[in-house]
Amino acid sequence: MSSLIIASIIFALLIVLVGYAFIAQTLEKRKKRRQRLLTALKHRQRNFKYMVSGFPEGLLTKDLTLIIYRALLDACEQLSRLEPREPGHMEDFTFYSGELEALKHRTPSERPRTASAEQAVEIKRLLQELYRFIAHQTERGNIGQAHGQTYKDQIKRLALLVSVDAHAVSARQAQAAGKPRLAIHYYNLARKMLTQEKGGQGFQKQLAQINGIIKKLESQLEQQSDAGASPTTEGPAPEEKKEWEEFEQESHWKKKQLYD
Repeated sequence: MSSLIIASIIFALLIVLVGYAFIAQTLEKRKKRRQRLLTALKHRQRNFKYMVSGFPEGLLTKDLTLIIYRALLDACEQLSRLEPREPGHMEDFTFYSGELEALKHRTPSERPRTASAEQAVEIKRLLQELYRFIAHQTERGNIGQAHGQTYKDQIKRLALLVSVDAHAVSARQAQAAGKPRLAIHYYNLARKMLTQEKGGQGFQKQLAQINGIIKKLESQLEQQSDAGASPTTEGPAPEEKKEWEEFEQESHWKKKQLYD
């Protein structure tokens, strides 16, 4: 066998080996990319499932509810294509499609009030997650700037009202415990939060209710003082917390790329 033939065989083998290595590398990259996409989609699906069950019925606006369901359905649909042998994805898609259709025809109800401080914390955590998703989708152009801002404003308003509800719950508990001064403190916190938001515009009804309750409590304290009654000993009022300040820190939330 001539040296030319041997060299040709060696060259051909090298080409085959290089081609094999290239194909193997391409397949490995594709496998890793698919796995990353699966992980991200399952994370999104889990988050939005939790939002569907975690928000009290009637709390969110119709726009925000539709965003959650559409994001969840999109994740289910993509997962069903990536894992066609997993029937749960299409079952979820069918189930939540039915829920979405029913929601479209449901009559809007009055916003439910937060029942406890713990529930308020959990609701605000979910609102933050939804805000982050909308901010990221707006940044990528999947949601228009005007619509994105409208949705974010709706979330911030809800976060504010949930915080006000939590203060009102604490105030009622203080009243029940015979601590009117502490109750007034909590109502003042609620009033302050409302007035700091655009000077209280859009919250006139809530402010009128809070002002009326504070007046009534102050009148009761004056009557007790005039009668010489000793008010119930009250501990120091807790410092005001900035419950919804994080909703203004939009730039920080956009750093987290969980929804790519």
